Amino acid sequence: MLKGKKLTSASTIGIIAPASPENKDKIDKKLCEFKELGFKIKLAPHLYNKYGHLAGFDSDRIKDLHDMFLDPSIDGIVCLRGGYGTARLISSLDKKIILQNPKFFCGYSDITLLLNYFANLGLITFHGPMITSDFTDIMKSAGLTHGGFYGYF
Repeated sequence: MLKGKKLTSASTIGIIAPASPENKDKIDKKLCEFKELGFKIKLAPHLYNKYGHLAGFDSDRIKDLHDMFLDPSIDGIVCLRGGYGTARLISSLDKKIILQNPKFFCGYSDITLLLNYFANLGLITFHGPMITSDFTDIMKSAGLTHGGFYGYF
């Protein structure tokens, strides 16, 4: 099992959009809510992109994913949302980058394909909330308080 760093209050979460796009206002609102939980975040350069029913060109989405793994300041990666398009990335994934830079990876829906791919490499993955999820409800149902979300991952 490849373990990344344990999350702390000093951790930084990388946010990527490997599947479907979302409108900018909703992204900004949800990112604000996520930051209010105490997380430091780093946005993928193409997070706001849209190309038809995809969150940007395949080449940009795979670059964002690889760059988040390569970035030593990123402690884990959470996807913006699911939808469609993740299957188009699988053949372009660089296993070496992922294996040499283990980090937790979180998402669900269309992201499940990436979760399974990474888990088969030995990486820790979470079939769990994404940025467009309602974290307030998730925290309440888990009995967590502000700042207590770190133990979730």
